[in-house]
Amino acid sequence: MHSYHIKEIEETLSPENRRELMLLGYKSIEEALTKMYNEAQAYVVKKEEGPIVLTGGLFFNEDQDLPQMFAMFSEDAFENFTFLARGSRMLVNYLTSYHPNLTMTVLSDYEGIIKWAEWLGFEPVGVFFVGENKYVEFIYCNLDENCVYDEPQRPVIH
Repeated sequence: MHSYHIKEIEETLSPENRRELMLLGYKSIEEALTKMYNEAQAYVVKKEEGPIVLTGGLFFNEDQDLPQMFAMFSEDAFENFTFLARGSRMLVNYLTSYHPNLTMTVLSDYEGIIKWAEWLGFEPVGVFFVGENKYVEFIYCNLDENCVYDEPQRPVIH
């Protein structure tokens, strides 16, 4: 993602993503996108010379062991579902080539996005509330890597 993408993303961002950014406490969409540009590993998915369909990437927080994947869609993203699906899968494959294990949090109001996350290979691992808003927490483990997030851990006895 480049700084010149901010204006296009802001103009075409879906109403659902606008709502989520406001719930996260941003005063404006531009403020949220600028922070994303400055602090995240962010990418855009688009056809050559076409509009941006998806903006996604990773946030790295000091209080989390794994990077947090995020995705924001344009208003027209689901008009070409095949392209969106391919682009989403390519983005996840690219991100997991560097970070085999990811987390993602989705507002539970958005059933379609929850299904999309599961289709991409994310597993729901919990639910939490922020105020009255319910979120589903996901984890993605690259099966080629050692990932034991859901296995009981036993101490080693010598």
